[in-house]
Amino acid sequence: MKGLERINNPFLNKGTAFTKEERKQYGLTGMLPSKVQTLEEQAEQIYGQYQSKTTNLEKRLFLMEIFNTNRTLFYKVMGQHVVEFMPIVYDPTVADSIEQCNELYLKYM
Repeated sequence: MKGLERINNPFLNKGTAFTKEERKQYGLTGMLPSKVQTLEEQAEQIYGQYQSKTTNLEKRLFLMEIFNTNRTLFYKVMGQHVVEFMPIVYDPTVADSIEQCNELYLKYM
């Protein structure tokens, strides 16, 4: 498996944690930012981005995007902040997001 296939697989994608050798081996050179980061560096960066979100819904959407693109990174960050993230990833934020979708649906019907 090479290139985009590897990046698009959330179970194999390592984002910027692919080493220079892996980037060459998998044909990823030029597809990622040039800086190689450790998983810890990525987790720190993701958490900073998470903290910049102003609503729980924004936070949930952000975390779910990480989940959908890089499972290793998602579970690393989740494991570091499990108590903080649980109400965002599960209830009550899920219920709030469903309610907001329903309100939008009714508004445009």
